[in-house]
Amino acid sequence: MRGITRDCVVEMFDRKTIYLFAAVTLIAVVIALLSPKMEMEFYATGDVDMGSVGDFLTNPLTKALSTYLKFMVFLAVMASAGLVPNMLAKGRADFYLSKPISRTSLLLNKLFGIWLVYGGTIVLCGILTYAALVLAHGFFDLKILYVFALGLVSLFIWLSITTTAGVASGSTVMSIMSAFLVWVAQVILYWHEQIKGFPGSKPIGYVVDGLYYIFPKAGEVSTIANACAYGKPVESWMPLYSSLIFSVALVTLAVIIFKRKNY
Repeated sequence: MRGITRDCVVEMFDRKTIYLFAAVTLIAVVIALLSPKMEMEFYATGDVDMGSVGDFLTNPLTKALSTYLKFMVFLAVMASAGLVPNMLAKGRADFYLSKPISRTSLLLNKLFGIWLVYGGTIVLCGILTYAALVLAHGFFDLKILYVFALGLVSLFIWLSITTTAGVASGSTVMSIMSAFLVWVAQVILYWHEQIKGFPGSKPIGYVVDGLYYIFPKAGEVSTIANACAYGKPVESWMPLYSSLIFSVALVTLAVIIFKRKNY
């Protein structure tokens, strides 16, 4: 496990991905430190519709950090999408499979190594950004940990998709496209109730309704994180546990495919 995790760290530096995270975090920290001045200028204009930004102003620090972490998860998923296909490329796969470790352990260690390395990077970048926000605004709330925790859950959900696609196809492009298609599907399926209510679309509506409960709901997981951070009651935990069940099922499928493949 430690050796594979160390490989993930080396790959992050070799591919210069760490510099992308550093650059984005630097920009976020600068914006956070300048935000009090921007806020003063915002109020000084006096010609904006305050109703349209009321939700943001309810808890701006939590909202800002949540948006930032979602973007960092997106970067991590895109940056790591090629790691599993690269590991299984001809020549490199022979090296890994020659080690005294089962295929199941190899794949799971790789998945969790990526999750630890990229998740740890996201947490570190998030802490630096939130520290800048706290320094600028003088406000700190421990409930922000919910945003960090469920951000890591979202990362695991997306990694389960890219890992399974990477094992099945051996292609970085297919891994990225799979994540994109699932994202599009979850956006469409979010409106399953409205689709089911269209006149003459009941059969389609039932299919869409069923798919909604099967597919992951990373966007709604972020909503749960924000509700917890705001101290508001969570309407339903279903998006969280159904997404985790989907991810575990995908990882199980990836293991089965990997064990049966010839390299």
